[in-house]
Amino acid sequence: MSGRSSLLSLLLLASCGGEKVPEADPAKVQALAKRMVTNVPPPAGARDCTVGDLHGVPMTAATMLQLAGEPVPTQPEYRDWVNPASLDAPAARVLIDKAASETDKRRAAATLLGAHAFIVYKVEMVNVPLALELKELKRGAVGMRAIGYEANGAVKCILVFTVQNDLAVANWAMDKTDKALVDPAIAKAVREDLTKQIEARIAGFMAQ
Repeated sequence: MSGRSSLLSLLLLASCGGEKVPEADPAKVQALAKRMVTNVPPPAGARDCTVGDLHGVPMTAATMLQLAGEPVPTQPEYRDWVNPASLDAPAARVLIDKAASETDKRRAAATLLGAHAFIVYKVEMVNVPLALELKELKRGAVGMRAIGYEANGAVKCILVFTVQNDLAVANWAMDKTDKALVDPAIAKAVREDLTKQIEARIAGFMAQ
């Protein structure tokens, strides 16, 4: 994805004695992320994204909240398995990592502030009972939006899409759920499959 390798490339340059790696104030990223959080549009609040709009620095809505210094809600829409870290640009992961050094954070901030655009993946609906250990035998589905932002945090477009569990995995999970309570191992397998399906769907967007 665009933006995923920039921070790593800059760090490599530094280690090889190349030109000085750019740095910036992480507080400016926090201010930008707060603007993006404030500018989350309603379902029909922006034009539809084109393929070209989906090439920007990526992150999940959960990561955007952390960058903004806001609490991440506990609802299913913000769980890790529908907001996988693999969807985040490396620079975003550095800035939310409490163990990262100040130098690395400043370099990550420079990468994000130099981006031409951002893509935030926001989960709007989690209809996956088995993943939540609820005995309702149905194929899981997650409703999502890709929200395109300009470099200044203004919304430019929205793409609405749905991701389902793999049919074979869903059928297996329903067949195996033959007791009153859902086996945690089955719920885990359903969650892991949904993560995989979300990653594959978004990788498909980036490949266009």
